[in-house]
Amino acid sequence: MALSSSYYSSSWSDLLPELMDTVFHSLNDARDILSCATVCSSWRYSSSAVYSRKFVPLLFVSHPSFADEKTHHFRVLSRDNLVFSGNDQRWICGSTGGYLLTVNVSFQFEVSLQNPFTNTVVSLPPLISFEDVQRLLQFQAISQHSGALTLIKEFVKKAVSSNSLLDSDWAVLIIYSTDGGKLAFCRRGDKQWTGLESDHIEDIVFCNGVFLAMDRTGVIYQCELNPNDPKVIPLCNASPFRYDTCKKYFAESDHGKLWVVLQKLDVSDDFDFATYFEIYDFNSETKEWTIVRSLRGKALFLSPRGRCVAVLAGEAGSGGFIKDDSIYFIDGSSSLGPLNLSVFEWESRQIKKLHQSRYCSLMFWVTPADVLQR
Repeated sequence: MALSSSYYSSSWSDLLPELMDTVFHSLNDARDILSCATVCSSWRYSSSAVYSRKFVPLLFVSHPSFADEKTHHFRVLSRDNLVFSGNDQRWICGSTGGYLLTVNVSFQFEVSLQNPFTNTVVSLPPLISFEDVQRLLQFQAISQHSGALTLIKEFVKKAVSSNSLLDSDWAVLIIYSTDGGKLAFCRRGDKQWTGLESDHIEDIVFCNGVFLAMDRTGVIYQCELNPNDPKVIPLCNASPFRYDTCKKYFAESDHGKLWVVLQKLDVSDDFDFATYFEIYDFNSETKEWTIVRSLRGKALFLSPRGRCVAVLAGEAGSGGFIKDDSIYFIDGSSSLGPLNLSVFEWESRQIKKLHQSRYCSLMFWVTPADVLQR
């Protein structure tokens, strides 16, 4: 039987995403997956998703001395590893899609995303476009109070980008504000941020082509970033943890699947430290919540200012030093005391402190998938 001309003209990029995901997930050497990323854009996207689920994220630390200390085999990325253009001095505020979110220390407080592996820079609208920042500067000018710059430094709580900042239609969603989590977004070429009707937002994520947000009561919203008609649409109004005063995170548990992770806190006047964790799976079709009983051999990495993702633990992919059924997280508050790198062991329900730093004001995970976005 003669084969059609379309058979011969088909390319590797035409393979079904599900098939590529299965093939790439069978590879246990990071170098093999990195090689697959160079074939074409569709392979780069699929291999990036697999790479981030199988291989351990890097740990960004704000103080370079941390990189010389024992960090339990984690690869450390510090500000000393980065090169900024000219004499540009920047605050590093978090990460998204493998890029670091940075803010210029001087007026107009330009915002950008920089790939720490390739030094590719994507410019975003400046913070001066926010009325809250303008009011802070006016307050500083009148009162001569230096604390305004600190508030501006911490103005952006978290940023999430669409799949690739190399796409022409990329978008970035942020949580911002000095007195509660609000939402704003920008698209390529925007000169200012566009606000969304929101308040008390705890976390955001980009999954399956959709931006999602979650408030402190556990309500999940879909964010439609149409500049002419931006909307925040509730997907569910009730959750099992509606009145639970805990930290809440979105976490990518598998390709296209999300968990909601609750970090239970021991709240005191001096420190807020985690005591244990709960995880829920939300079915967007039935609107039902199901508690997760097992991490199924994975290790979960939580980061308030970065991506939260589960990776395959054990010998396959993670080098064997990551324990399965464990949650690796940053504990404590730099404004109240030292930051801790800790692990929560799911079966024993015990928390072990892996490292404490007196000097780091910021720690978060950066997914190695950034290397693939060149």
